Amino acid sequence: MFELEALLLGLEPMTAAVIGVGALVAAPVLGAIDAATGHNVSEAARSSAKTGLVWVFQAFDKVQSSAAEASESFQDLVAEAKADIRSSKNGTGDLSPREVTIG
Repeated sequence: MFELEALLLGLEPMTAAVIGVGALVAAPVLGAIDAATGHNVSEAARSSAKTGLVWVFQAFDKVQSSAAEASESFQDLVAEAKADIRSSKNGTGDLSPREVTIG
């Protein structure tokens, strides 16, 4: 279960108290504004929240697919590196002499 206390961890006690009192004062004011506008604020807030959730889900899907593609590319790279190691151990790798100049 979500606890409001977890949200306020790390704050000074006085800051947390001010946030709580501010929320208590703002709640009836927002309720009165919502009632005066014929609950249009509630509908607008609900619509905005739903749109925000749609954006979050779309972004999550894009990040997830990008991560999957990156993982697949990395696995391909690892497989190629292992194949290169195996081919060099079997003597089929490039064993030509190299010239090194020192100085």
